[in-house]
Amino acid sequence: MAAPTKGNTMKKTIISLSFIYLLSTVLFAESETSGKVFFNHSTDLTEGGMNAFNIKRAYLTLANDISESVFYKVTYDMGSNDGGSAHTAFLKVAMVKLKTNFGDVFLGMQGMNMFKTMENTWGHRFIAKMPMDAYEYSASADLGIGLGRSFGPVSTSALITNGGGYKKAESDSHKKLSIHAVYGESKLNKKDGFNGGLSISIEPYDKDSLTTKNTNVMGIFSGYAGNGFRGGFEFETKTQDDVSGQIISAYGTYKLNDKLSILARLDQVDTDTSKNDDGAQAIIAGVHYSVAKGLTIAPTIRVRGPEEGDSENSIVLNFQFKF
Repeated sequence: MAAPTKGNTMKKTIISLSFIYLLSTVLFAESETSGKVFFNHSTDLTEGGMNAFNIKRAYLTLANDISESVFYKVTYDMGSNDGGSAHTAFLKVAMVKLKTNFGDVFLGMQGMNMFKTMENTWGHRFIAKMPMDAYEYSASADLGIGLGRSFGPVSTSALITNGGGYKKAESDSHKKLSIHAVYGESKLNKKDGFNGGLSISIEPYDKDSLTTKNTNVMGIFSGYAGNGFRGGFEFETKTQDDVSGQIISAYGTYKLNDKLSILARLDQVDTDTSKNDDGAQAIIAGVHYSVAKGLTIAPTIRVRGPEEGDSENSIVLNFQFKF
């Protein structure tokens, strides 16, 4: 059997998205529909490196207020899976939000609360995932129940979820507890201000038939937006099987005019803090240009340097389509 070509893969992606869109239009006729596509061209600068066009992500979202107290959101996500398929459709979000006197109650498959505030501060998800997501400290979505409530300038949320993320079925009887609290403006990509906060998650797992241990993740963060600049800092730790890792990340964007900005990000990752040779540093630098409403282009340089071994360098031309 002949191997599938890039043209056939792209055609299957378009057909799958079209089918999902048509089905969703029938099922959710009253919904507000929006979508995003993350597309890039990557050039590997190492010897013998390849260059390729890639669709990194495609999202289709339907959302609506059923009443003053009930809101729903459904998001389909097309991306890679563990089986090796480059373009597989997943149900990423299927969530209902209920407004109550105790706060907002979230039911179903929903976005995790661990790094959403930091993602808003970074503001360039189509260029790179947040460190917690990229280095598998937390999934971006999961199935469960949550509660969100604000106390003046402090916004809080707590989630109880399966723990494996939206691409995996539950594999044990344990549940993950995730808590997020932020003081100040949580959407610095839309408003000027500052914030600071904390994220914590605890997920039990069976070490063996007699022993249960926890995977513990903690992150502290801060951000600022004003005078054309938006930037953030975060520090995260993860402990599992008596191995502790950590991430330090700093990023910033400076707006030159209404269309053009410059950006940079530095991630310092250490998978085991007890060792001296397993760390890595990742740098992203480039520009962000808004071509027209719904279309953004961002050429970037990527450098990843391990503590031991050669660095990996690439040039990535990122595109984002929004509708």
